[in-house]
Amino acid sequence: MPDSSPSLLALTLAGQALLQSDPNRIAVPSGADGPLAGQIRLAQAAPDAVTQEYTRLFLNPAGVECHLWQSVHAAEPRLFGPAHHSALEWFRRFGAEPQQSNEPADHLGLLLLFYARLIEEGVPGDVTGAYFNDHIAWAAEFTSKLRQQARHPLYLALAREIQSILASGGTQAM
Repeated sequence: MPDSSPSLLALTLAGQALLQSDPNRIAVPSGADGPLAGQIRLAQAAPDAVTQEYTRLFLNPAGVECHLWQSVHAAEPRLFGPAHHSALEWFRRFGAEPQQSNEPADHLGLLLLFYARLIEEGVPGDVTGAYFNDHIAWAAEFTSKLRQQARHPLYLALAREIQSILASGGTQAM
């Protein structure tokens, strides 16, 4: 396994960026560095372009370029399918619940934020590794598609950050 693992900040920023179309709603701590943090700060100066790109990539009614839900990438794609129910079980096991009951729990942004929570709470590596395998490892297909489709530097940096998270292979983040 690689020596480097994703930081809690990287997981949190990636999760927020996948859940927010407005970069000004992403909390980048002062002093945070790295390509994704830098791109978020740049995007906060011109949020309209980011919002348009978010809609094109993830919400376009004419056809979404990159699906954010694990269930869509399953052998039998179905929102609120088995991946949703599995994620809910994980969340509830650790006292968490999605804020909106109509949001599929297998949204990649939620999955990354929950992964960060598990690590931050010091959950043993075998448990975080199992969660990673169940709910993060699938994102390789998503990341590949995002790298191909993204036109805005923020989403290219986001794709690279998720790729780095995936390269950790579920090793304990610091």
